[in-house]
Amino acid sequence: MTFVATGESVVAELLDDEASRTSQMIWDRLPLEHDLHHGRYSGMEIFVVLDRPQQAPDENRTMLPLPGEILYWYSHGKSVTGDGKPVAEICLIYGRGVTLRGPEGILSHGNLFARIPGDWKYDWLAFQEGCRRVRSSPARLRIERVESAKGAT
Repeated sequence: MTFVATGESVVAELLDDEASRTSQMIWDRLPLEHDLHHGRYSGMEIFVVLDRPQQAPDENRTMLPLPGEILYWYSHGKSVTGDGKPVAEICLIYGRGVTLRGPEGILSHGNLFARIPGDWKYDWLAFQEGCRRVRSSPARLRIERVESAKGAT
């Protein structure tokens, strides 16, 4: 994942064993490049809204993600504040204290399908700073495949 304008990047590992169908669904959509949004309800989270939202099977669900975790979130869009259209997001958690929430602050779950390796406090600080900047200035994120010696990541 790379901030297009500024170049901060990280490599995330797909959690094929824990969320195989969600991981494959995302893998098949890559590469992606979208405008980033900062979470309003959840905390230290950035996300991209995907074109062609599709519901993923429930697997490896969480509402209390940790820094470095990447989730697939889907809503049917039927809440009173929604526009009646489905929405899907790839959410990246970059700090502590995040509780996934949907419209009106309702607790929500996402499929945990990838993780940035290393310690968020020491190993990917430049990328984390890029995430923070999204609160006050627009940014685009590119998500693309990287092949590693161990296989796909």
